[in-house]
Amino acid sequence: MANRDDVSRELAKCTECDSVYAARQWPNGDIQLIGNDGCPCGSTEFVLVDGDAEPTSDGTTAE
Repeated sequence: MANRDDVSRELAKCTECDSVYAARQWPNGDIQLIGNDGCPCGSTEFVLVDGDAEPTSDGTTAE
């Protein structure tokens, strides 16, 4: 089991519908949603959201 300090809290985005969730990233790179097993759209694949992106005027982030 991973040490508590080795697990980071992140934002993760569903690869299918782009919904964003609170998640934990484990030392081996696995991403696990906090409080959910998967996205309501049925996907279980997630990528980390880049927290350094600057918000645009409409509130979204530029890529």
